[in-house]
Amino acid sequence: MTLILKVLTSGSVRRPVSGLHSRRVLLVPGSSCVSKMPFIDLQSNLPSSSFSEDFVKKLSSTIAAALGKPEDRMNVVVKPGLPMLIAGSCSPCVMLSVSAIAVTDTADKNKEHSAKIFEFLTRELGLTEDRIVLQFHALEPHQVGKKGTVMSFL
Repeated sequence: MTLILKVLTSGSVRRPVSGLHSRRVLLVPGSSCVSKMPFIDLQSNLPSSSFSEDFVKKLSSTIAAALGKPEDRMNVVVKPGLPMLIAGSCSPCVMLSVSAIAVTDTADKNKEHSAKIFEFLTRELGLTEDRIVLQFHALEPHQVGKKGTVMSFL
C-alpha cells in the first residue's frame, strides 16, 4: 500500500491519507502543511471610498494574524455600497464572513477571532459593535478547490 503523508499544524485536524486500498485519516501535529486558504467576504453599505487598498491589506493582515494563517494565502473580497439592513436599521454597517479550514470550528476559537476582528473594524471604520455582524464557517479540505484538485490532495 502506498501512503502519502500530509503533516498538519494542529493535532485536531484530520486529513485523508491516500493509498491504493486505503481511506484512512492520519493526525500528525507540528508542521506547516495544513490547507491555509481563508476566505474573507466583507459586505457593507458604506461607500467604496471607505475601503482603500490600504484598508483591504490591513484587513487581510489582521485576520491572517487572528487566525494564525500566512498572509499570502488570504482571499479577501470587499463589496461596498450595498443596500443593507442590520437590526432593523439601514445605518452604516458591515457583515463579514470568515471561512477557513481548521480554525473556525469551535466557539472558543471564534470568540477569540471575533474580538480581534471587531477591534479592527470599529477602529478603522468608526462603526459601533452593534453595526457589525460576523459569520464563521468551518471548511473541510475537500470543500476548497485549488490547482485542479481539492486541498485534501495538496
